[in-house]
Amino acid sequence: MDNGKSLNIDRLYVDRSIYRKNISVKDKHCYRLKYKYTDLFITSDREILKELEGPVLSFYKEIEKIISGEPAFERSLVPVEIKSYYPPFIKKMCHASRMFGVGPMAAIAGAVCDSIAESIAHNCRFLMIENGGDIFIKSTTGVKVGLYSSNSHFSDKLNIEFDAEQTPCGICSSSGHIGHSLSLGSSDLVTIMSDTTTLADAAATAVANSIKEQTDIEKAINQYKKNKEIKGLVIIKGNKIGIWGAIQLSSMEK
Repeated sequence: MDNGKSLNIDRLYVDRSIYRKNISVKDKHCYRLKYKYTDLFITSDREILKELEGPVLSFYKEIEKIISGEPAFERSLVPVEIKSYYPPFIKKMCHASRMFGVGPMAAIAGAVCDSIAESIAHNCRFLMIENGGDIFIKSTTGVKVGLYSSNSHFSDKLNIEFDAEQTPCGICSSSGHIGHSLSLGSSDLVTIMSDTTTLADAAATAVANSIKEQTDIEKAINQYKKNKEIKGLVIIKGNKIGIWGAIQLSSMEK
């Protein structure tokens, strides 16, 4: 897993990526952190530059140690046995994967966000950590996040909105058509809201895996709304969209 890259943190004033255009953040401290397979966009109401390096390096040190000793951990598409010697965040990945019937690495992007937030969020009124479209958010005001899909019917047209009281939370997405993460389904977009980004990441993979046809949208909502860890979900397939839970949809402003 080690590709020899060094950690790089840049202070940002303008954000240009497609995911990051669609998050309404103003007058915050903004950073881009790149390390190995992680490319993070982080915003906060206070200066946190010196606090970012430690959690990221610790995360990679621990997970690379596990993968080196257990190569199957990285490749597994199903839950693995939780070992007593696993670090807490890896146990959380395994717990999330078991809850949703996916491999533990399905939750890794969310786990990176949570591990950083665990070190920093308690001192922030606002903190957003975005990792390839998977987002940890803590806020004292309402939050609006744009949904990005390659689907021509809904692409760059919709926001999801939720209240400050619903944070901290995780918002994670999976797609059968965009992004580098493995999906066994063919959804245009599945977005999940959960109490943690680790859980939301695993849940998004599981729900996206279940979407093959438009008729699967209603089936998936009926199945997954019973899971107490899912607070809200959006599913897009073709010209159909399904939404459930504690989030609202709105149109993007022109």
